[in-house]
Amino acid sequence: MTIRAVFLDVGETVINETRPWSLLADRIEVPRMTFFSVLGALIVEGRNHRELLEIVRPDLEKREDFDRLINETDYRFLPEDVYGDVRPCLIELKRRGYYVGVAGNQAVEREDDIRGMGLTADSIATSGRWGVAKPEPAFFERLIAECGYPAGEIVYVGDRVDNDIVPADRAGMIPVHIVRGPWGHLHRNRPDARRARAQIRTLSELPAAVESL
Repeated sequence: MTIRAVFLDVGETVINETRPWSLLADRIEVPRMTFFSVLGALIVEGRNHRELLEIVRPDLEKREDFDRLINETDYRFLPEDVYGDVRPCLIELKRRGYYVGVAGNQAVEREDDIRGMGLTADSIATSGRWGVAKPEPAFFERLIAECGYPAGEIVYVGDRVDNDIVPADRAGMIPVHIVRGPWGHLHRNRPDARRARAQIRTLSELPAAVESL
């Protein structure tokens, strides 16, 4: 097998979302400990994280306003939100000759944030720009078209088993699970996590993991 491209998910793979999520907790006046504990419980139960508002602030309008609240919170990605192992990993992957991409479920505005960070990547894309989101097969079809390589020559790295590992595997790609962030840790022992061809804890491990696949 020849691997020619490596794509990384955005949230909790490239971007540490602790700061922006904490701002959302402050915006809705819920203690951060409560906010993150309820988020973790929803993940364990396999429920949509947008249900969080219905639980911690049932007096607010319902889940369809989750994105509106995020926008009102000035939810954006800053250079300080990039995990420390991201830039060295991308540089090393490029040095080894791989096509490198970043693609995840985010708004168009978050794509603009990431593009301004000077990451070493051949392409940066979001579901907001493409008009299709994970885990839909069309997202991964779009990713394949983006780099121009067959699915079997593309590695996709993500923290969520349901949104990243399983659909990437179904698309014929080579999934790699990164165990960080709430989804990464809570999903790592799920039966479907075995569909990942490798499981890593930091992106520092990724170049060697790709070489070994």
